[in-house]
Amino acid sequence: MNARVCIALALSATLGACSREPLSGPPEVRLGRERCAECGMLIGEERCSAATLVERAGRREHLNFDDVGCLLDFERGGDDRSIVSRFVRDHATTEWIDAERALFLIAEPSAVRTPMGSGMIAFASQASAERARGQHGGRVAGLAGVAEARRVWAESMRPGSSGGFP
Repeated sequence: MNARVCIALALSATLGACSREPLSGPPEVRLGRERCAECGMLIGEERCSAATLVERAGRREHLNFDDVGCLLDFERGGDDRSIVSRFVRDHATTEWIDAERALFLIAEPSAVRTPMGSGMIAFASQASAERARGQHGGRVAGLAGVAEARRVWAESMRPGSSGGFP
């Protein structure tokens, strides 16, 4: 009897694992307990956090970041994992939003403080992004624009470069 029960349990667990939906959507981030996948700092500022859902060899996982700049640096660094989706926090509401649809304020790091000093924050709406731009200066861009600004900044930080805000 015990052998039959064990076989039935093992079979149901195996079948259950096969029918599981693939991981999707934004992650649950435990502030102060999880580390940034790029810089290793503890994630402590919810409004600035970001995440990416990646897949490698059919296995999906979330990678969490403490700053939009860290997410962009990670992606630019190259990896054998494919990106399934990206998420950023709406700086105004702290709700997760799809990074492809977000608008980003790119401001002087001294004007907009973020955990790693990128000066990049995300918003779900044009109105919120423009309101923040009115307060802090800078410019508003989509994901491609913020990625390009981060690339330019990273290149400007190389030895022999003048450095500075993109």
